[in-house]
Amino acid sequence: MLGTILIVDDDASIRDTARLVLAREGYETLTASDGHTAVQVMETGDNASKVCTLLCDLEMPNMGGKELIEHFRKRFPEIPIIVLSGASDSMFFDAIFQEGVCDWLKKPVTCEALLDKVRTATNLFALRRQHR
Repeated sequence: MLGTILIVDDDASIRDTARLVLAREGYETLTASDGHTAVQVMETGDNASKVCTLLCDLEMPNMGGKELIEHFRKRFPEIPIIVLSGASDSMFFDAIFQEGVCDWLKKPVTCEALLDKVRTATNLFALRRQHR
């Protein structure tokens, strides 16, 4: 296994597509439909020790992406975060990067772009773990 990716998006088709693409490449995946569920997933079993990248949407019910990013920055600062978004406002993304996001993908996402960003994030995670 190349690592475990937590995919958080309220759109089931995006979650399922990302899960299939990543699984085909050798990644294990966990999924959640909102930030609240993602927090529960991280608190289940040894998931917190397995997840090496968070892939999350910003606009979701119950707990949105911004709140989830804040939670991850406090609880899991070594886990890289990739934001999925349909937005294209560069000022918006500048603010997101200041919150600890390592990269973003504009929807609709290609398989190649998803894999490229996830590979980079998992490599960053490995480097952060080595230098702790």
